[in-house]
Amino acid sequence: MLEPDIARRCVAALVGVLVAVGASVFASWWISIPDTVPPPRPSSSLPAAPVVQAPAVEAPPSLPLAFRAAAPAPAADPATVPPPASDLARQAHDLETENARLRGRLDDMLSWILDNVRGTYPLPEHQMAHLRMAPVDDNLAVSEDLIQLLRLNEDEINRLDIAFLDSRTVLFEMESEQIQVETPDENQVLLNIPPYSQDGQLVREALYDILAHTLGQARFARFLQVAEEGLEQKFEYFGDVDRTLLFEAIHEPSSGISQLFVRDERAIPNRQDPLRIDIIASERIVDNLPEEYVPYWNWLPESVTGTSRSN
Repeated sequence: MLEPDIARRCVAALVGVLVAVGASVFASWWISIPDTVPPPRPSSSLPAAPVVQAPAVEAPPSLPLAFRAAAPAPAADPATVPPPASDLARQAHDLETENARLRGRLDDMLSWILDNVRGTYPLPEHQMAHLRMAPVDDNLAVSEDLIQLLRLNEDEINRLDIAFLDSRTVLFEMESEQIQVETPDENQVLLNIPPYSQDGQLVREALYDILAHTLGQARFARFLQVAEEGLEQKFEYFGDVDRTLLFEAIHEPSSGISQLFVRDERAIPNRQDPLRIDIIASERIVDNLPEEYVPYWNWLPESVTGTSRSN
């Protein structure tokens, strides 16, 4: 039988071995526990959604040094890539061509302004409204004042000359068909020209159409503003008046000189008041028959025409 002292030593050694083995097992278990603790399971009866982790992206393998030069370069943004030199040259050519075309149009516009506007209306507009001028001269040709005001060229002058002369000729033919002749005395003759408004207005419309087509609307409007009043006087108001002409031969016994008395009277309807008639009359004593009355020569008796020294 062992001695008590030896038995106690054996038990103490056995306990130390057991403690060392337990500590080793506890340490191994503690190290094996993961760092993250899973979330607590919800109390709902639905199964928990699985946790999906993004796949790890593998880093692209680096190319060997020998193949890096042959690798394609990354594609550049088209907006930042400059166009080829040929495209730039073509665009520059197109821009220069367009600029040349615009400069040509500008030069044409400036030339038109200089030819048609400069000096055309030298007076302010409020003064132009009071300007009046004769449209034709004594020969029914376009007056010089009208030529300068409207900047008429040679072709326009010729066209207006023909239109004025033809219109006055037609009006005189209408007058000739209407003339009534009276001889109150052997030295007097009275010519009455009644109105022929309907036919005369047709002549006016035809003449205005020619003027508008020749001058254009802007200059035609200016023509009516400054010259329509004179046109009506020269063209006997296009048959819208009642006209009376009196020719009387006057003999001076003491001097033996013969002269001619001429009275020209027109009854003109007033445009503002249809019930009003304006009477315009002129009287003169002349040695010769005035030029404006020569077209009526065939209706004058010899006692009257004999006083005209120009005959």
